[in-house]
Amino acid sequence: MSNYEQTYRKMKSTKPDRRVNRTRRLLREALLALVMEEGYDAVTIEEITDRADLGRTTFYLHYRDKEDLLLESIETIADDLRIQVDEYIHQTETETNSPNAVLLIFQHAADHASLYRIILRGGAANSVLSRIREMLSDAALEFFEQRFGSLKNSSATTLRVPADVVVHAFATSMLGMMTWWLEQGTQYSAEEVSSYFRDLFFNGMLGVLEKPDEHPIPAPSGQE
Repeated sequence: MSNYEQTYRKMKSTKPDRRVNRTRRLLREALLALVMEEGYDAVTIEEITDRADLGRTTFYLHYRDKEDLLLESIETIADDLRIQVDEYIHQTETETNSPNAVLLIFQHAADHASLYRIILRGGAANSVLSRIREMLSDAALEFFEQRFGSLKNSSATTLRVPADVVVHAFATSMLGMMTWWLEQGTQYSAEEVSSYFRDLFFNGMLGVLEKPDEHPIPAPSGQE
């Protein structure tokens, strides 16, 4: 292992101080702003450091390349989403006023709209897009386990297709609607679009073509 790799891994595993946090925040903000202006492929390290008013040496003390910088941003919001979904799943049944898990995910996308747009429009490396798909698939699995029981144990469910197929379909459908929603400028609120998504996914096209009261959306456990 090279000295650079040793230093890099040590910095990644060490809790950063305020100055390090500030430096990384400036670099993340510079990258996101430039990607929105030019597209991911066109952005260079020099442009990032110029925008952040930092030196190239400083950049390479924290990141290997711009993909590493963007992946850290993804990991940050992935951890945030995971915490929110976990908190939702472990709610008591008496807490009926909290948003459902699907709404939590759309609200999270709205709160981090710039970063989600960069990823979902395909303006980043494949590994980054794969990470966001993995993040939403994990959230989908947690959601389905909360609603239908453990999907990891097929005998615990009444699903007519394999659990991994259901989770993949759920995550892929959500990504498609989320991409369209964000690119349209979130003309519908997170509450509205999450309700539309749930109606389409759980009731299907035939369901949404009929009267809403004939095909109600299943309420998450512990909610009306």
